[in-house]
Amino acid sequence: MFSPDAHQRQTAFGIIAVGVTIAISSFGIVRAQLANPDNGQVFRCHSGAACVEARSTGRGTFGVLGLSESDGVHGETSSVSGKAGVTGLSRGTSGVADGVFGKSSNGRGVVGVSVRAKNAGIEGFSELGDGVTAESKGPTAVALRAHADGEHTAIFFGSNQPNRAHCVIDPNANLDCSGSVTGEAMLRSEHRSAGGQRLIAYASESATATIEDVGTAQMVDGIANVRIDPAFAAIMDRRWYYVFLTPLGDTRGLYVSRKAASGFQVRETERGRANLEFDYRIVAHPIDAPSDRLPVASR
Repeated sequence: MFSPDAHQRQTAFGIIAVGVTIAISSFGIVRAQLANPDNGQVFRCHSGAACVEARSTGRGTFGVLGLSESDGVHGETSSVSGKAGVTGLSRGTSGVADGVFGKSSNGRGVVGVSVRAKNAGIEGFSELGDGVTAESKGPTAVALRAHADGEHTAIFFGSNQPNRAHCVIDPNANLDCSGSVTGEAMLRSEHRSAGGQRLIAYASESATATIEDVGTAQMVDGIANVRIDPAFAAIMDRRWYYVFLTPLGDTRGLYVSRKAASGFQVRETERGRANLEFDYRIVAHPIDAPSDRLPVASR
């Protein structure tokens, strides 16, 4: 049983009545009612900072230690004003300390579940460091796992409010990011064949930012004027673009005779007068992309 030392006896004393504990000390007055004393210590209160408060000034001493075959520490709240079942705050002004730290030797370090629409299972905020940090050392483990149990529930959402940047993994696992996607490995995507088999496709890479469009046009009497899709023209840098042609019939040859911001002209070589279809591919530079070529990586 805990026994206060001489100094504590001088600064604090306790009055114990039937089922009631009152503690008066130099820190103030705390009143807590002890319910079911024979079945575990349960304190009930309706005012003050906390029903139970623990303070530690030792570097190796826990403020609260919970050991159990069930939850070591369990917190619940019935608040409707944004309060939390468990809150962890780190108020240090130097070094590095975690607000909440979770570690498990046979399960998940931290689990967050939300049963209400538009609420996050786990949400992290930080003014200087990382909002949420995940680490795993297992050979088949996952550092950060996100589950969406609703048909219309997004798997992941991340945002940076000051510059309105965002990255979303929607309910169908489509990735949508306002910035660019970079990496040292080759970009690849997964597709399902007509027979249901999953296949990997690799994306081509370019020395500079490009955007492409394709189409089919008709040549009449050896000439064709092709209008670029206005939606595509609105997002391409109109100072330059490339056109690649593939004739779909016998011809002496095709060439681009004129290019403009809204379209281009195609003719048959040697003043030919063929009537045929041809495919075209336009490669342009996005109007909102930098014009650098193979820039040096920042890391």
